[in-house]
Amino acid sequence: MLAQVVTERAVELVVSALDVNAVLDQVDINRVLDQIDLDRLLGRMDLDEMVQRIDVDALVEQTDLGAVIAASSSGAASDLLDVVRSQTVGLDEFIARWIGRLRRRPYTGPPGPPNRVRAEAAS
Repeated sequence: MLAQVVTERAVELVVSALDVNAVLDQVDINRVLDQIDLDRLLGRMDLDEMVQRIDVDALVEQTDLGAVIAASSSGAASDLLDVVRSQTVGLDEFIARWIGRLRRRPYTGPPGPPNRVRAEAAS
């Protein structure tokens, strides 16, 4: 009984004198993480309970919804503008082909810079 009390006291003194940060500095965290079976760990977790613990109101308060909406709407507006431009080019090509047919001239494609300018751009 006395030996157990002395041993417990000695362990307490050693642990209280131990610099935990210095010990952790010696640990290779990547090696420890490599030994963890994440599938098994996640299988033991109750994800529904974790989601219920999330404070959605606090998240919303910390989120700049205006910036999120602006970013998503500007992306959507940009995509819409790209579609409109593409459709306009297609419509322009369609009209040019029909004008060529009406004039009984072959359509050679959209007009571009003179041949000299094309050759200089290519070199």
